[in-house]
This record gives sequence, structure tokens and C-alpha cells, in this order.
Amino acid sequence: MSKTSTIYLQYIKNYYRSRSFFLMLFLILLVGSMMTYFSFKYINDLPKFLGGAVFPASIKVKLFYYLWTLVLLYIPVFASVFFGSPAISSEIENKTAYYIFPLPINRFKLFFGKYFAAFTVTMFIIGVYLVFELFTLYYLLGVIPVPYFLDSFIMLLLFILSIMAVTFLISSIFNKNTYAYITVFVIYYIFFEAGSFIIELLYKYTPVYFLNDAASIIERVYIN
Repeated sequence: MSKTSTIYLQYIKNYYRSRSFFLMLFLILLVGSMMTYFSFKYINDLPKFLGGAVFPASIKVKLFYYLWTLVLLYIPVFASVFFGSPAISSEIENKTAYYIFPLPINRFKLFFGKYFAAFTVTMFIIGVYLVFELFTLYYLLGVIPVPYFLDSFIMLLLFILSIMAVTFLISSIFNKNTYAYITVFVIYYIFFEAGSFIIELLYKYTPVYFLNDAASIIERVYIN
């Protein structure tokens, strides 16, 4: 475990010094600020967007959390691509693999440390967005649907672990970061989306085994 923790801490430092981290941090601050602004601006205009329906207070709370979580679904994908896709391919592209892999370190421990370092940084980025969400909606609505939020958060953790595993798999196939970046986006936003559409169209069945369909439970927790 000492070697694993050493690897983990070293890659955590590498991530926090990288341009990818600061780019994702800037983007998440921008997205969080925009969502906060629109929440304050349109808090009383929500019925207009939904055909003039009048909602009870409890439904209004769930609906606002649903809208915030709708945006949240995209963040783990981009964060995982930024932090997970170069995990293995960068070692090959930068020639550092020739120095790292021959070291007397168990290969599983090396990958385990890198994987959870990427997971930790991704959770930090998402945590920033969740802070915006909680403070904004608690200030506006005065209540937080704790059971729904916890259910959604647990599903979010599982989703991040899963999408990070996919990015590590793709990263181990290619020897260039760019190929890994593009492939993950193609698989998630084209292959999965097209596959879901075709299966639903032909067989009238929702393929919940596709990662994008499974991840939708993060938002559907709030509104059935």
C-alpha cells in the first residue's frame, strides 16, 4: 500500500500542475456561475417555460435540481477525457513508459494509483459544481431534497468510476493522447447515442447497459 499511495500522491501532484486541470477548473467555474445567474434570473419564470403550469413547492425544488443535474451529466465525461485518456497513452507518447514500466512496481498498483488519482481530480472538479448547486438552490428555495440528492450523488460516483474505466481502457490502446481523446468522445456521444436510438427504434427497448442511458438515472432521481 505504501507504493500505491506514493504513486497516487505523485500523480495527484502531476494533475494539479497540468494545464488540463486549470482549463477544467476555469470551465467549471464558468458553467457554475452561468447556472447560478440563470437560476436567480428565472426562478420565478419557470412555469412560463413549461406551458404555464403551476407547481407545488416540493416539485419546484426537484425540478430545479433536475435542471442542474442535467448539466452535471456532461461534466464527468469531459473531466474523465481530460484526466483519464492520457493516463497510459501519454507515457508512451512522451517515452516515459520506458522508464516507468520496467521499475520494480507491481503493474496493478501502478494502474490503481493512476486511476484513483484521475478519479480524485475529477471529483474535485465536480465538487466545485456541486458547491454552486447546493448554495444557489438552498439560498433560492430554502430546502434541499436530501434523500434524492444522496441517491443522485451515489449514482454520480458510480458513473465517474465507470467512465474513468472506459477512458483508461481506451488510453491503453493508443500511443497518442489525441487519438484517445477523440475515441472516447466518439464512443460516448456517437456510438452509445446511435446504439440507443437504433435499439429503441427497432426493438422498443431502452438499452440501460449503455453507459449514457445508465447515467441518466443521476437526473431522473429527482423527477420520475
